[in-house]
Amino acid sequence: MKLINRLGAFTLSVAIVGAACTSSGTSPTTGTQPATTTTLSEPATTSPSTTTSTTQTPTTTTDPPAETTDPVPLFEYAVVAEERARRLAIIDPAGPCLTDGNTCDLAPISTVELPERPHNLTGVGSVVYATHPAAGSISRVDIATGDILTAAVGIEPHDIKYAPWADALYVADETGRRLLTVDSETLDVIDAVDLPAEPHDLAVAGDAIWVTLIGRNELARVSGDEVDLFPTGGSPHDLIVDPNGLIWFSNWGSRVLNIFDPSTGTTEEAPAGVTEPHHFAIAPDGTVWLSDNGGAAIVGFTAQPVTVDVGPTPHHLGFVGDTIVVAVSGTGEAVLIRDGQVVATSQITPGLHGVAAVGLTQPLTIAAR
Repeated sequence: MKLINRLGAFTLSVAIVGAACTSSGTSPTTGTQPATTTTLSEPATTSPSTTTSTTQTPTTTTDPPAETTDPVPLFEYAVVAEERARRLAIIDPAGPCLTDGNTCDLAPISTVELPERPHNLTGVGSVVYATHPAAGSISRVDIATGDILTAAVGIEPHDIKYAPWADALYVADETGRRLLTVDSETLDVIDAVDLPAEPHDLAVAGDAIWVTLIGRNELARVSGDEVDLFPTGGSPHDLIVDPNGLIWFSNWGSRVLNIFDPSTGTTEEAPAGVTEPHHFAIAPDGTVWLSDNGGAAIVGFTAQPVTVDVGPTPHHLGFVGDTIVVAVSGTGEAVLIRDGQVVATSQITPGLHGVAAVGLTQPLTIAAR
């Protein structure tokens, strides 16, 4: 595979004035009809070298210092895909506000230019991965260093998720009708599983990947090389697996929000109140949130569903600690929500889509304007 290495220089800009926003905390059977699979070679791995050192023993003795178990500080940021602008915007939910008022006007602290339009995102440590469906490629962006690697992956890579148990990425190759396994460092395709229809969105659960299939009323479950199909009675678009193992899915062009139980094979409708269910996120407490693409809001399914107005055409949403970050395509704003209230907005560009969270051991450098 041809790999294209790029070094992305951050464009850092923020005005450090005004009051600071509140800081956020530290941030998810059986079946039938297996599909065929093609396995490519595994990449080689290397072990890092180690060094040792010694010091002279002192002539006097003292009690040794107590071992510290303090965790390494983690600085968390939201990354939002500016699809039309071909870049990523990086937002600090705990950053300084630009204006006083009921909500905080929070400028992005940096942007990363990409060679193609970013669509869906996933974050792993300090790295964010972006799909470029129209270009047939994906990018690996290290937010800590600014390094960018872009590589051809599949025909039309749409969704991308990271599976910790495989230490690999899974990519829905829509036009290619395959689920691809991709090396998270090199972006080499290391496995491909054929699917009976075009895959759209993915969810990782245990050692399996759940997949929505365009034009089908089934969910696909891929485990290794095996593909099991589960009829749902709906037309699954996006999906997420909640802490109880239930699969929530939105339906193409529908008001209906469904919950599928893999253990029983049954599908139920979720509580009403959503105009057009779209994309999902799971809160740290396990609450399912989704974007209401037709209702200009997001909805959290607690005992009594909570609706928060965010503006027209919200797409993806994600959690950075206890803060929800919503990519609102219609206004070009990232909207930040905490405890069911909008606490900040970040004006970026219209056409926002994916959202991911990253964690760094050192804060990003901020250049004052």
